[in-house]
Amino acid sequence: MKKSEAWGICGIVAGAVFVLVAGVLTIQASGLAAGAQYDLNNSLASIITPRVPYLMMGALAVLSAAVVFTLTVAMRNRSAVSRMAFTSGFSAATLLLIIASFAFAATGMTPETPMIGVAPGWQGWLNRGGSSSAVHLVLLLSVGLLWLHSKSPKPTHRDATASMPRPINIPLRSAAWGIYGMLLGVVFVFIIGMLSAQVVARKLGAILDLNNMVTAVSSATVPFLPMIAIAVLSTIVTFLLTVAAKNRLRRFRVALVVGFSSATVLLLSASFLLGPLRGPKVGASIGIEPGWVGWLAEGSINSAVPVVLLIAVGSLWWYSNSAKTTPDH
Repeated sequence: MKKSEAWGICGIVAGAVFVLVAGVLTIQASGLAAGAQYDLNNSLASIITPRVPYLMMGALAVLSAAVVFTLTVAMRNRSAVSRMAFTSGFSAATLLLIIASFAFAATGMTPETPMIGVAPGWQGWLNRGGSSSAVHLVLLLSVGLLWLHSKSPKPTHRDATASMPRPINIPLRSAAWGIYGMLLGVVFVFIIGMLSAQVVARKLGAILDLNNMVTAVSSATVPFLPMIAIAVLSTIVTFLLTVAAKNRLRRFRVALVVGFSSATVLLLSASFLLGPLRGPKVGASIGIEPGWVGWLAEGSINSAVPVVLLIAVGSLWWYSNSAKTTPDH
């Protein structure tokens, strides 16, 4: 067997394991949030006090970030053919499992366990893993890596020295980049929350307005459009924090990521800390609070948000360890 074929098989296995493990973690997280403890067959094991599933959400974010790290940093010293084979295998397996998840959900081929709403065993893992925003985000990032691998490397020496601002402007510009990052974090969390509310509503057969109020009732459907929008938005934000800022001064890149990370962490912390104090959810019949409060609550539990946050924090480490090629380093 050729080395490239072996790496392709490894990528396929990695993609399958990622989707299924993401499904297990998502099921466990949803159970804890609803006050239920599931076993690994997705059967109800016990009733508990509802709580924020910090551990499961963190585990899914770390798993997704580890996969991104493997696809990028860990594979960077391999040959171009090996990187392409591994990434292609991972992307193909992940995409096929996501399609299978949507197909099963649309056709009802995975019967849900009574009173739980989760199919038993691997079927439930596939359903929840294939619909996870974190999985969709990592898939889009892997497809982007395929595009980068297909391009021949063109090393450049374009640094910020050619258009470096005067030293007196650097602190002010850094502050501006920090503010840009904070605004990006706020907009990102709230838009993700708004889209997540639409996902929840469509799955329950409801149509929401922008205030999260039910305007009509229809048949439950797979919310393809808002789920795709969440994945695309998360990918764009990741691109802005990493690739789009790579030719800026390191100080500006750090300010952008620090601003984004701090705003995102503050919003998530506020949502988690204030959640128990808000009392019963008052959203019309589907448990989503109205307006920006509902957007914040739904955005804080969407799996794509902590994944992007971890990637942003990882980029800070990357910037601090990058080669010193500009006077700003």
